[in-house]
Amino acid sequence: MRRLLGIFWGFAVAALVLTALITRADAALRDTPGWWDPDGVGAGSDWHYRVAVTLPAGSSVNSTAKVDIDFAALMTQLGISGTFDTSPVRVVRPSGTLAATQEYNDSIYAGATDTSATRGEVRWLVEDGGTQTYFVYFDITQNGSKAASTLPRINGNFEHSAAGTQLPTGWTSATRSNPAYDAQVRPAETVSVTSDGAPLHNPRNTNGNPRTGAYSYLLGARTDNEPALGGSQIDTTVLTREIAVPATDPGNLTVNWRAEGWDSEGYDSLTISVVTSGGAVTEIVGNSLASYSAYPNSPAIGGGAADALSAGFGHYNGFDMNTIGTHTAGMTVAYNAEVWWTRRYSLAAFAGQTVTLRISANNTELYRTWFHIDDVEWSVVSGTLGNPQAFGAVATSPLGNLAPDQSVRVLATVDARPTGAGDAVLADLYYPAGSPYLTGVVLHDDGAHGDGAANDAVWGSSQQTIPLSTPSGTGWLVRVYARDASTSTFGAASNGLMHRNGLAAPLTMANWWNIDERNFAVQGAAIEVAKTMALVSDGVNMAEHKAIPEARVRYCITITNSGPASAGTVLATDPLPAALTYAAGSLRSGATCASAATLEDDDAVGADDDDPTGASLADAIITISRPTLNASSSFAVTYEATVN
Repeated sequence: MRRLLGIFWGFAVAALVLTALITRADAALRDTPGWWDPDGVGAGSDWHYRVAVTLPAGSSVNSTAKVDIDFAALMTQLGISGTFDTSPVRVVRPSGTLAATQEYNDSIYAGATDTSATRGEVRWLVEDGGTQTYFVYFDITQNGSKAASTLPRINGNFEHSAAGTQLPTGWTSATRSNPAYDAQVRPAETVSVTSDGAPLHNPRNTNGNPRTGAYSYLLGARTDNEPALGGSQIDTTVLTREIAVPATDPGNLTVNWRAEGWDSEGYDSLTISVVTSGGAVTEIVGNSLASYSAYPNSPAIGGGAADALSAGFGHYNGFDMNTIGTHTAGMTVAYNAEVWWTRRYSLAAFAGQTVTLRISANNTELYRTWFHIDDVEWSVVSGTLGNPQAFGAVATSPLGNLAPDQSVRVLATVDARPTGAGDAVLADLYYPAGSPYLTGVVLHDDGAHGDGAANDAVWGSSQQTIPLSTPSGTGWLVRVYARDASTSTFGAASNGLMHRNGLAAPLTMANWWNIDERNFAVQGAAIEVAKTMALVSDGVNMAEHKAIPEARVRYCITITNSGPASAGTVLATDPLPAALTYAAGSLRSGATCASAATLEDDDAVGADDDDPTGASLADAIITISRPTLNASSSFAVTYEATVN
């Protein structure tokens, strides 16, 4: 005998509690090392962009790493516009810590003076030898102000010292024997100089421009005539610095200088030396006739006065020429030229040592002479620039299978904090077919990780529900957008998002750095029903009972939830046919048909402490109800009736 059985089960509403958890987002970048956060989560300043710089195998510890970076070009690759901020440029080691000695010079690019505000040269002393990847972090002013670096600088080009500074940043000592002499950092300038001694070409407008950038260092007698102290004045000005030479691949020391004035090497000269800790001196530019034509260390060669036949002192920048401009020692420089000279010297003999670079000027009274020093560098290795990256977001919840009767939280971890309510962390949710379910939902700070500082967003919470009619599916998608304060070149809809170089424009995780996606499933309960019948007695036969009038029949209804979600408010109805009469008091329930049928006669339905089932009869309809049924669980209800 078969009869229809009506089964209904309800879903508890699944509330979406949308929350942003602001923490480090190492996983968001899918890369190592993790994103650098100098002062920890919820405090201070947060950087938004970086670019990888890979050093070659020859980058030994204590080498000088150098790379030219066009930050405007990197911003174009990221698809953002804003005001580039020179203050936040930082070099971060492969370990995730700052390079101890580093600098950014926006007045030098590609080895030449540069006036662009969005590009420059980055240098640092290598602390991790071999082929290593460093990161240069940068930002725009719209993402909040950040202090300029106070880390030690190399400053071989004197760009990090103000005009008039006697001891430049990064240098060891700077001395002068008399206040009349120059020993100071100087900017680009044209200076009119009049020398004592009645020389030719007097007075003279002299070129005080640095070789590159905005500053160089001045030694000697340009501001004043040499004081009348009599005799040779040795080391009138001295500038020194210590250099830790790499133990392997030490490379070269490079020094650039310009000699200007009216005297000759017999009286006024420049000496550049490398001095070991034991006091051994190696002269690389000095008062030697053998090297003068290659490395002139004075405005003129020789020790006598210049005339129409001989080179010597008494005319401005005569070098190896006589007073009518004819070379006498094979040089090719123009008469009166203001030339920068370069000396590159191998440091192989000093590998692994800490040495002193010593630059000194000798001056003798009469005929002013001075020297500019610029672009001092050693053991240089050039880095290879990668593509820019931006801070990441990662959606950490929901993941896996979710039941419709669960409260669902969307959580996102974000490394760099948004900058205001207009740049909040947002989330979209999509149905399995790809159509939007919820869009533009603002995630709120969970109260534990935001610091309320100037560049911390003020977020609002949002409560949403998934409709009861939502079908089960495994292709649900949550997409999180961690926007900053930049403006996108891809249109207003992309503002605050950073594009991955060379990829498409749709707002998906694959195309943008600070978008993250996660799939999850919404799975309902799967209810299965089985109904069995057994003849208990017929009043006549002791065995093989027959369905004859007055026969007793027992029915068992088994309801199973095969999952994956729990079911709420399971309701089943079983109409009793006219051919049967319900046997009063026969309703029983239990885990199985057998256990339900063996209950004592005085046990009411649901009387078992472990059985929450309720059942009743009304208008010849058996109604079964149960508040919940867990996945992979079942229960049984039995009742008896007599055949009319």
